[in-house]
Amino acid sequence: MRIQSILAVSVLVGSLASPAFAQTAEKYRLFSNDLVAKAAADMKSNEPRAAQALYERALVANPANVDALIGLGRAHEAQGHVGSGLKYYRKALEIEPNDRDALEVQALAFLKRNLAEKAEGNRDKLARICQSGCTELKTVETAIEEYRARQASAELAKEG
Repeated sequence: MRIQSILAVSVLVGSLASPAFAQTAEKYRLFSNDLVAKAAADMKSNEPRAAQALYERALVANPANVDALIGLGRAHEAQGHVGSGLKYYRKALEIEPNDRDALEVQALAFLKRNLAEKAEGNRDKLARICQSGCTELKTVETAIEEYRARQASAELAKEG
């Protein structure tokens, strides 16, 4: 019985490594990317619910599609669900820990939740990744500066 199990696993592993399997996987990856592109167009047209449905379909086709996870987070945020957005950014970063887009949008969402220390952690990681600077780092730095200025202004208003 043990030999049959080993043979069955060997046949399965061999079939998964076949060119047909690779072609099928590539087809789903490309389909997922197409859905992400369509969803991004919906987001630009201010249709976050339609975009959300497309991003979800993209994840069915390719659960490791980081762009779909980021897009899904943005779609949730556009509908006022920052917490749900953060969940998808975290998932994207679990797959690709150094994804600059995911680090940026997550940092901005942290600021919406008054989690400045976490946003600063993302800024620090972006600074390590983008040693010569990048737009994501500049966006996060500016957002943190504006957040801190609003906080200071609010403190002054309380005292005055």
